[in-house]
Amino acid sequence: MSEPQAQTPPAMTGGSQSYWDLVWGQFRKNRLALVSLVVIAVLFVLAAWAPVLAEGKPWVWREDGRTSYPLPAWLTAPTSGMSVDYLFNYFFFLTLTVPAAVLLVRRSMRGKEFSAKVARKRWSLGLLAAVLAGVVPFIGPGSYERGATPAEKEAQPELQIVKVWHFFRRYRLDNRDYLGARESLSKERGDYAYFPLVAQDPLGQTTDLLQPPSSKHFLGTDNQGRDVLARMLHGGRISLSVGFVAVGIATLIGILIGGIAGYYRGWVDIAISRFIEVVICFPTFFLIITIIAFIDERSIFHVMLVIGLTGWTGLARLVRGEFLKLADQDFVHAARALGCGGARIMFRHILPNAMAPVLVSVAFAVAGAVLTESGLSYLGFGAPPPTPTWGELISQGKTHIFEGAWWLLYFPGFMIFLSVTVYNLAGDGLRDAMDPRMRN
Repeated sequence: MSEPQAQTPPAMTGGSQSYWDLVWGQFRKNRLALVSLVVIAVLFVLAAWAPVLAEGKPWVWREDGRTSYPLPAWLTAPTSGMSVDYLFNYFFFLTLTVPAAVLLVRRSMRGKEFSAKVARKRWSLGLLAAVLAGVVPFIGPGSYERGATPAEKEAQPELQIVKVWHFFRRYRLDNRDYLGARESLSKERGDYAYFPLVAQDPLGQTTDLLQPPSSKHFLGTDNQGRDVLARMLHGGRISLSVGFVAVGIATLIGILIGGIAGYYRGWVDIAISRFIEVVICFPTFFLIITIIAFIDERSIFHVMLVIGLTGWTGLARLVRGEFLKLADQDFVHAARALGCGGARIMFRHILPNAMAPVLVSVAFAVAGAVLTESGLSYLGFGAPPPTPTWGELISQGKTHIFEGAWWLLYFPGFMIFLSVTVYNLAGDGLRDAMDPRMRN
């Protein structure tokens, strides 16, 4: 009779899982939260691909025997000059380089065995290469000539032409109205043009005022004849950037102030807590409107900055509570015994252990920032015209509601509802995934 074979304990059959591996495994079990995360990714892809899907510039323009590529040039030097467009156009190139890097890394590792350290290194190098490759289209050292400004002429009376050198492709700005010029193309001369799927400029005005959805304008037009679909796609860039940039600013401020109050305690905690309570006493939305009203030349970055500077109080109180709880743990006492300074203990030891509730709060805060930006645009305090935003379209719908312009209310309103809903659902799923009591 053979001896029974030793059973391998279940814990030793697979590799050890980190905390975030456990969180991700629990998060994937929540189907609603996982779908919400996919929808958020789709919204980012649509915002990044907005000029490829809906833009008034063609991919290829051939006229009088000369061929140009206006849309690829726009992707590396947006005519608007807005940093939001540069950022999302960079995301567009990342959607091309990251999948290519993932494919190359997977093929290089196929059929071979690597340690976890080597595999992580390969993936890190591949993703870093993708990030750097996304910058390459924007690089193009060159120069262009422009007329001298009055100030330059006053300093040097003989100066008429100024040569400007640029490392990036800003010298390729193109303001031509290609939609209006396509009627001048002649097939006899061999002229042609290839436009995006929706050949409409989100900023270009036409004579099709308040037209309902049709084959020409899929979601109709606004009160200046601008295509609603094109403006919604480009407006998604504003809402997403405001949500994440403003919340990023608020998160940095909240972590810093809340961490100092929770770690040093005593009179520092009392002073900071009273300051937080004073800031909370002011109605945030009206405070934002008041601040923006005093800005003469308003831009979308003023909106981001104001929302970020006024939305940190709740996060600061949350971080303070986490630091108060963690500052008495044994690993913190051990760090102090080893001679670590206060800043190192706060940001190297305590903060990583306090990030779980912070990330959940950030997910909900992004939804709140999107709502705030939409409300400001609805009231006319958001991004200055003609910048496309969802709130501005709803404001037009309110003005023309008695003219039957229902598409100006329903479509952007649905996008705001969808964005806020998926952020909240993803935040709920993340909160449940981080709760050990919810794991099964």
